[in-house]
Amino acid sequence: MKLLKIHDALKSLERVNDEIRYKSCIEEKEYTVGLIAFSPRTSPDVKQINHHDKDVVCQVLHGRGRLRLQDEILELEPGTLCHIPRGTPHDFSAGHDGELVLLYSLMTTGKKNR
Repeated sequence: MKLLKIHDALKSLERVNDEIRYKSCIEEKEYTVGLIAFSPRTSPDVKQINHHDKDVVCQVLHGRGRLRLQDEILELEPGTLCHIPRGTPHDFSAGHDGELVLLYSLMTTGKKNR
């Protein structure tokens, strides 16, 4: 059993770049659970990521922002739950007012992109 105190984990997020801080909190063979925070961007970023072998499920814990799935833009706010099937290009960005904080899970599902 593993216990994750989100408040404590948020204090230990590691900076990836000027926009992203993250921490992988639980890692198992079939899934990973962690926290990721996005700061508002200073310039547009057209790059999207793609998890070829895992589905992504994330919940917005704090802040507002958007999720871009290929060319579709979805607004995010606290309490929003997102499922991104494996193989789907996507990216997140914070709104202008502050950080967007997500609890995420990457899961091997065995199902192909729909």
